[in-house]
Amino acid sequence: MRLSIFSLLFLICGTVFSQSSDLKLANKYAKESDCEKAIELYKTLNSNINIASYYSNYQKCLIQLEEYNKAILLTKKLINKFPKESKYVAELGFIYQLRGDDQKAEKQFKRSIELLPENRVSKVSVLANVFYKYKNYKWVLKTYEKGQLLNPLHDFAFNIASLYRTMGETSKMIDAYIELIEKNPANYRNAQINLQNSLGRTKGETDNFSLLRKKLLARIQKTNNVKLTELLVWLFMQSNDYELAFKYTKAIDKRLQENGIRLYELGRIAQENETFTTAIKCYDYIILKGKNNPNYFNSKIQRLIAKSQNIINKQNKEEDLIALISEYENLFLELGKTKQTALLIKEQAYLETFYLRNYFKAKALLQECINVTDSKRLIAECKLMLADIHLIEGEDWEAIIVYSQVEKENKENPLGHEAKFKRAKISYYQGQFDWAQAQLDVLKASTTKLIANNAMQLSLLITDNMGLDTSAIAMQTFARAELLEYQNKKDQCLNSLDSMLINFEGHTLIDEILFKQAKILEQQKKIHDAIIKYEKIIAEFYFDILADDAIYFLAKLYQNELKDFQKSMALYEKILLDHNGSIYTDDARKQFRKLRGDNLSEPL
Repeated sequence: MRLSIFSLLFLICGTVFSQSSDLKLANKYAKESDCEKAIELYKTLNSNINIASYYSNYQKCLIQLEEYNKAILLTKKLINKFPKESKYVAELGFIYQLRGDDQKAEKQFKRSIELLPENRVSKVSVLANVFYKYKNYKWVLKTYEKGQLLNPLHDFAFNIASLYRTMGETSKMIDAYIELIEKNPANYRNAQINLQNSLGRTKGETDNFSLLRKKLLARIQKTNNVKLTELLVWLFMQSNDYELAFKYTKAIDKRLQENGIRLYELGRIAQENETFTTAIKCYDYIILKGKNNPNYFNSKIQRLIAKSQNIINKQNKEEDLIALISEYENLFLELGKTKQTALLIKEQAYLETFYLRNYFKAKALLQECINVTDSKRLIAECKLMLADIHLIEGEDWEAIIVYSQVEKENKENPLGHEAKFKRAKISYYQGQFDWAQAQLDVLKASTTKLIANNAMQLSLLITDNMGLDTSAIAMQTFARAELLEYQNKKDQCLNSLDSMLINFEGHTLIDEILFKQAKILEQQKKIHDAIIKYEKIIAEFYFDILADDAIYFLAKLYQNELKDFQKSMALYEKILLDHNGSIYTDDARKQFRKLRGDNLSEPL
């Protein structure tokens, strides 16, 4: 008797083990799309095996072999076991649809939604995912709409907005996000992020941003909603339209009586993006509120810095710079020379150094700044400028000492890297190319993109032009010419470069020499002479690295100096067609559209 029971148990365990092995093997075949073998094994499984554990793979294989009737029977068997699971009912509908029976399919889809229980958000998501899997977006939407009715405490609005994005229904998507913001201001940030990700990555993004702007303007006129106005300001900033951003930010400030907080933030952002006129307007708005405004002091400082940057970026005449210095002096009389105004002292020193060439006064200002500030960064910046002045005045050794000091005091930060680069640049000027190259190789890995790029460019210049025979002499001559330029000895630099064109005819440096001459002539307002240099590069070195630079700056000259917009347009178009990988492509496209008469308030 005992033997018989043991034998029975052994038989049962063996059967279970065999069934488990068959199930694993069948699933393996199904995943490898070897469906005929998989189906044969699935057929042998008995009712003790949970159908839900293999249904998905089994169904996939039946559908792959177009055995729809068997797939329907399998799914009905599962529904009988789990009659309240709406996802299986939806799956049955899709099999009917594959078989060509759309009427039965729609009936099952409708039934699946009717089976959704109350207050079970997860069930709504599961059913929606089934419809998503088969790209039946109409029923995804119906699922969310029914889910909203059954789960009033949960908001499916973000799901619906995302669905509209998937469907390519941009207008409806925008409406959904606008409604979300109006319904609850707390939705603003997520809606903004989703709009940015959606509109910027879909086809025709310019039209999408334009559509968002039109809808926001229309809705704001009706509701005057503050959060929607914030979204409109953000949109203008994405489009670099800081003037309109200023207009609407000012409206928000007045409505909420925020005392200019937003305007100060906008001013700083506009200043960072070199939209100085708007930045100045922002600061003026705050300054007019009086000295009791918490941002009055900083607005005074940043306004003058923004004005300085604006004058520097434009054609600056000496009288404009002298008038600007007077503004600095007057502001120091009002605010004093303190820790709070130290940045302003440094900015004046910068003007005195690089634009008025008043080195004695600049050095005195930099020392004043070092004495009043406790900012290590500002002190390092002042020392770098002092070293720059030493180099300009021909005091190479003094410059090296100060650069080395800054590098040592600021290891592994951007200022330390800048000091190291400038120290390497002196070695380059002195013709010590091997030592300079070693330092530049280290700086190529700098975390500061500008320093890394500058190091890369100088390294490439040395590598590309240090060949055999007289190459070292040519590079040394060119490096000394660059030092003359840095020291503001422009005419001497031009003369040296002219001699190089004669003495090193055919050298690989010729395009560099021509480009350097063009930039200096441009600064000296010798526009026609600069044009000749740029055109020579374009004609004779069209294959080289400076070709797109020459085309871009020549286009700028025709546009801004000679007002020959047709020639300028043709050159911008040449960049777009022949040099579409250029760093100037984005601005070339913008300028081309501007000259063509496009509405540039539309985002690019």
